[in-house]
This record gives sequence, structure tokens and C-alpha cells, in this order.
Amino acid sequence: MAPHRARWRAPQLRRVALFVILTFAFTWAWWIPAGLIERGILTVDVPPMALLIVGGLGPAVAALICASTALGGEGIRAFLRNAFRWRAPWRFYGLATVGMTVMVLGTVPLHLALGARWDGEGAMKAVLALLPMFVLTFTLGGGIDEELGWRAFALPRLQATLPPWAANVLLGLVWSLWHLPLWWNPGVAQYDSNYAMYVVSTTGYAIVLGWLYNSTHGNTVVVIVAHTVTNVSYGLQAAAIDPVYQWVDVVVMGGAAVLIWAITRGRIGLRTVTSDPASI
Repeated sequence: MAPHRARWRAPQLRRVALFVILTFAFTWAWWIPAGLIERGILTVDVPPMALLIVGGLGPAVAALICASTALGGEGIRAFLRNAFRWRAPWRFYGLATVGMTVMVLGTVPLHLALGARWDGEGAMKAVLALLPMFVLTFTLGGGIDEELGWRAFALPRLQATLPPWAANVLLGLVWSLWHLPLWWNPGVAQYDSNYAMYVVSTTGYAIVLGWLYNSTHGNTVVVIVAHTVTNVSYGLQAAAIDPVYQWVDVVVMGGAAVLIWAITRGRIGLRTVTSDPASI
């Protein structure tokens, strides 16, 4: 490895490591007590959902701390200005909205064919709550709160040090592990799901979102929209059918990731690698 490349790679890896440590520490400090309250182990007069929402801010909080000039970053203002660039080809916004909706809700007929029961009343209630659900998810349910950290901060720095496919797979695995406390909380949907399948699905999803990010030259807003639409679509799916066969969604998301990997030959949409991720 050339000396000049080694000089800028090591600081980026250290910055990502610090980001991951801060993200886990902040989130788990809220999510673990939420699970203990739901289990009746901890008696505190605090709504567990409030703790879950605050804990979900971990990636954004960690990214802002790591981007601060006090820690040698490019500065919070510069980071936010880069993260909230919204201009991108409209076809990618189409993929982030229509494409992600079809990927999730397009599986409903298959679920029904496998034996799931259609819940028309539940579907109607979910549709009526669609707008507030979208706004809440966009800001505090996997949109801005997560993507300011995972894609806007961590991904470009990982891709500046690792091959694109390895950076996205690693990020997907870390992202999966970050969610782990939810499997101990009987008050959330993840409690009854298979964690191993979730890891496969989330790692595949990281590749899908990474491809959107790279294909739009680091446009985080497109990814925020895609993440929001996906989560809202999963909510609609869960409200409309029972049960949801987890393996179906895993196959779809994993298949999409493999397709992207094959078509891009592991580049995941990344055209150039820069030694200054802040400029992406």
C-alpha cells in the first residue's frame, strides 16, 4: 500500500470505530432499559416507546459528534450541508419510493398464497394513518435519525478504506448488531422474529441503500426517503396480513442485494473513491 494512502486510511477507520462505539453506547443506554421495563424487571414510570425513540437517535448523535471540528472532523455545519443535498435524478427518487414499496408490498400476494390471512380492517387503519406514520418514520423511525449516521457518515469513510462490497456488508452486519436489544423487548415487533434471518435481510438492505447512495454521488436524502418508505411499507404489510412470513422478505431483499452485487461487479454503484469522504 502506498504511504500516502495509508496515511489517510488509518484516520478514517479510527473515526468510523469511534462513531460505532458512540452509536452503540448511546442507543443501548436507552434501549436496554426499555426492554427491562417491558419485562417488568425495571420499575420506572417512563413509557418504553419514549426510550426507544430517543435511543434511535444514536447514529445521528454519534455522527454529529464525530463530524465536529473539535474532534478533527469537517465540522457539523459542513457535514449537515453535505448530508442534506436533495438534488438527484428523479429516477432514483422513483426507486426510493415506488421501487421500495413494490419490493415490500409486492410480496403480499405470495404471503396470502402461502396461507396468510388478509385483514381488511387493519389495512384500512394503516392507510388512514399513512401520513403521520411517514412523518414520524422520516424523522425518528429509521429515516434521518439513522441515515445521518450509517450512510451519510460511516459508509463513505468505510468505502474510502475497503472495497465497496466489503464496506457495505460490514456496515450491514454492524447495523444488524446495533438492533440486537430489540430482540429482548417483548413490546416491539422484532421480539418474535428470527434474528439470523434479520441479519441476512438487513445486510442485503444495506447493499440496496448503499447502491442508491453511491449511484446518486452520496445523496443521503434519497436514502432517507428509501429507508422511510421501506419501513412504512413493512408497517402496512404487517397491518394487512397475518402472519408475515419473514423468510419471504429475506429472500426478496437478499436477492436484490445479490443482483446489485452481480451487475455492479461488487462496486455497489461507486464510481470513484476519494481520500476525503467529506467531499462526497
